[in-house]
Amino acid sequence: MGSIGFYIMIALLGAGAAYGLSHKGKPRPSLTSGKKKLLIVLFGIVVVCILLLIAVAAMSSSHPPAQ
Repeated sequence: MGSIGFYIMIALLGAGAAYGLSHKGKPRPSLTSGKKKLLIVLFGIVVVCILLLIAVAAMSSSHPPAQ
């Protein structure tokens, strides 16, 4: 309970709550087509990285370490 991560998490939650309350009632801006395309590309990159991590983990666990 006394770790620095706990305090960072609480600070981020507080900042998020303050940000949410400061913009309460205002309309949220919609995503432009450029931002949508960027999000799709970034999501694709994340999926490829996750698949690569899974493949590397599977390959390393299937082969015993060489001695």
